[in-house]
Amino acid sequence: MQDAAMNREQISMSPYGDFLGIKIIEFAAGKAICSLELEDHHMNTGGRVHGGVLTSLADTAAGVAVRSVRPEGKLSATTDLSISFIRPPMGKSLVAHAEVIHAGKRLFRTEIAVYCEDKLIAKTNATFMIVDAKKS
Repeated sequence: MQDAAMNREQISMSPYGDFLGIKIIEFAAGKAICSLELEDHHMNTGGRVHGGVLTSLADTAAGVAVRSVRPEGKLSATTDLSISFIRPPMGKSLVAHAEVIHAGKRLFRTEIAVYCEDKLIAKTNATFMIVDAKKS
């Protein structure tokens, strides 16, 4: 994989990802690694990381992996995402490893593993639809 700083203009973080604090660590054709340093606003009322934060990190990493290989002039949108929470994260940062496992003409399928302190905490599958970019 290559350092994300090398192609920031090619693959950049979404405004929502920026809002959450998600960082692109590495990406290559069909693969991406994203991270998130946990803060108080990522927690639920029970003091644990909110499941939506884990889901957003997984979806964002998958989106970066898809963007690295989707056809030029196209956009992608998540059409389906399922997540299995394995254990609660016990640490200060999360890392999501995403990979495109199928790149069809209209649908791309991805698998994502989310880790905390090198322990697997969630597995995710997501499907993305490839669409034409709107002309302005």
